[in-house]
Order: sequence, then structure tokens, then C-alpha cells
Amino acid sequence: MVSFRASAAYRIAFTYAAAFAAAILLLGVAVYFAADAEFRHQRDQALSEEVADLAGEGDGAELIREIAERETGRATDAFGYALFDRAGKRIAGALDTPRPPLGFSEITFIDPIEGPDVARAEAVDLARGDRLVVAADSEAIEAIDATILWLFGGAFAVVLAVGIIGALLLGQYLRRRLGAIETTANAIVAGDFGRRMPVGRDRDEFDSAALALNAMLDRIAGLMDSLRQVSSDVAHDLRTPLLRLRGQLDQVGRVEGAAQRAIELGDELIKLFGSILRIAEVEGGGLEQGFTRIDLSALVEDVGDGFLPALTDSGRTLDWQLQPGILVLGDRELIAQAIANLLDNARVHTPVGTTVRLTLDVGARWVRLSVADNGPGVPDAERDAILRRFYRGEASRTTPGNGLGLSLVAAVAAAHGGEVAIEDAEPGLRVTIVLPKAS
Repeated sequence: MVSFRASAAYRIAFTYAAAFAAAILLLGVAVYFAADAEFRHQRDQALSEEVADLAGEGDGAELIREIAERETGRATDAFGYALFDRAGKRIAGALDTPRPPLGFSEITFIDPIEGPDVARAEAVDLARGDRLVVAADSEAIEAIDATILWLFGGAFAVVLAVGIIGALLLGQYLRRRLGAIETTANAIVAGDFGRRMPVGRDRDEFDSAALALNAMLDRIAGLMDSLRQVSSDVAHDLRTPLLRLRGQLDQVGRVEGAAQRAIELGDELIKLFGSILRIAEVEGGGLEQGFTRIDLSALVEDVGDGFLPALTDSGRTLDWQLQPGILVLGDRELIAQAIANLLDNARVHTPVGTTVRLTLDVGARWVRLSVADNGPGVPDAERDAILRRFYRGEASRTTPGNGLGLSLVAAVAAAHGGEVAIEDAEPGLRVTIVLPKAS
């Protein structure tokens, strides 16, 4: 099991939590400074309005009286006032501070209760030369700033705690899901080829990946079964021709024609191995890169015309019904070989007088290519088996062949994203290749 510190699941979870916490912190800092700036702007605006209002009272006794009234009225806690003469002497107001410069400035004043304190002040000169000063204590804004910091600090601590808990839960969830995949993979490596990745009911990304992996494992299992079958069938089916070849070689020099028959047996073995290699090449995949748009109608007609003399000479009849202009994406040579195999199968495994029907039609998404005959057909129990390599039914034991023709047809159909269907033609047999229609 991977350690906590080395776990990618926990690294991802805590990285996300840290990024989220950093974003919250940046947002909080931005809100704090924006709020502080807005409060200070509003304070300066209030100071300017208060200064303008007092300056409108004029100079002298009326202004001094108005300052005294405001200091004893409701606005005592809001503003402090001072009026200085040209010499800098405070002649009105209770604001105990030196004469400040014009405009806005930070001043230090003597608070009767707290002692020296800081305030924001605005000073303007009046017509007679006196300087009017209105100040607002910064303590209120500092208290608001402290409250914002306290609230944000508490909220950030909660967010940080939730982020850590969420990261732990997310990391645990990711480790559990990935651990199930790892356990299954280790079991398969150990030889339990029947195991599959667990798939939940939510069909999330992990389930989609598990389904894809299971499909891959099914494909690998099928290829392994096919390999085992091929190995067994090759060993079984090659035994007889090799014994015959050995017998013919023993007779070379003693029996006339033995050398020629040995060469013919050797050619049959070479053809057999060529068919096996061709199927392996098709099933190996990677053919899609060479796929082109093919006029399947024209291709089927060409192959049918090529097989017509052989079928006619063997006492069979070939009829076809083809829809024109049907297009598919694929390998022209492979599809032509698959069609030829179906027609040759019908020629070899049906009696004289059989009618072979070649049809091609198209639906909304699929193309159906069928080769049917009115011969003896295939028993129901053998319909799936005849697509296997080297399989030969009892009725075909006396006919030439190696049982690879339909296997190649099935491999070609699968390589093109299609399938092969074996059906009863009532009477006879119908083999249908279903391929995706080209868009």
C-alpha cells in the first residue's frame, strides 16, 4: 500500500484544498482593503461636507457660536472642531491639537479620556485668515477594520478546517477507488483471469474507466482463448497432412509421382499457414489508418462477376440484387477477400444445382451484405462454431478446405467495426456481413 505522503490521491486532494484556501485568503484581503478604503473615503467626504457647512457660517462670533453648538449637540462623538487665528492660536473648538496644514492630514490630538490619539482632519482658510479644522477620530474605522479581520479570521479558520476534512475524505475516496482497481489488476497478474474491475452504480469517470478496462480484459481473454484454440487446432489439423507428406517423401524414388504429390502437400501447408497469418494480421488491429471510402456496390459486383464462371462451371447458379452507390470505410482488398471467401464457401459446400444469392442493402446506419444458398444448410448447433478457426462440420469433412474461410470473414468484419451473422435461409444457409455505413 502506498504511504500517506507518497499518495497521489492525497496530494491531489490537499493541493486542491490549498488552492481553495489561497483563493479565499486573497478574496478576504481584497475585501478588507476595499472596505477600509471605502470607509475612509466616506469619512473624508463627511469631513468635506462638514467643513463646507461650517465655512458657510462666515467668520467671527457666528462661526464660534456654531462650533460650540455642534460640540454640545448630537454630533459631538462624530467630529472635533478647532478654529485657529493667523498666529496659530486656537480661538474656538475643543479639538486640542497644533494648527495643521491645509487640506487633509493625519493629526494627533489630546483625548480628555484616552490621552494622545490619532484623527483624520481637513483644514481650510477662511476669508479673514483664520483656519478652520474639522477632525474625525480614526478609532471607529479601526474598530470596523478589527471586526472585519476577526470575522474573516474565524471564517478562514472554518474554511481551512472544512478544506482539510474535505481533502482527507476526497483522498480516502480516491485511494479506495484506485485501490480496488489495483487489487483487481494484481489478482489478474497473479493468474485470476476471470477477475474484472468493480463498476459502481453511479457510472462516474472511475466506472467509465473500469468498463473500458473490463472491455480490454474481455478482448485479451478472447484473444488468449483464440490463441489456445489455434494452437490446439493447428497441432491437430497439421498432424494428418504432415504424416501424409512424410509418407510421400518416403516413397520418393520408389513410387512414380510421389515427389509431385509431396510438393502439392507442401503447397497446401504453405497456403494453410498463409491463411493463419492473414487472420492474425487482420485481428492484430491498426488497419483503420489505411481505410478509404469504398463503393461497396461496385466492389461486390466486381467480385461476383469474377466468381460467376467458377460457380456456373461447377453447376451452381449465382443471382444478385445490389443497391447502387453504397459507401463504406474500409480496406478494399480485405472486403473483397471476405466476399470471395463467402462465394467460394457456397461453391464448395453445396450440391450441384444450388442457387447462390448475393444481396446488398443499406439502412440508416448499417450496410448488410448477404450470401445465401438453398443447399442443405448447417445444423443449429454448428452455426456459431463454423466461425471458429479450423472448424469443419460433419457435412464438410469430405470437401477440400482447412476451416479458415469464415474465420477470416469474421475477422475482416470485426476489423471494420461490424459483425457476421449466421442465419437459416429456409432452406439453406445465409451468411451476412454487417458493416457501418460511411457518413
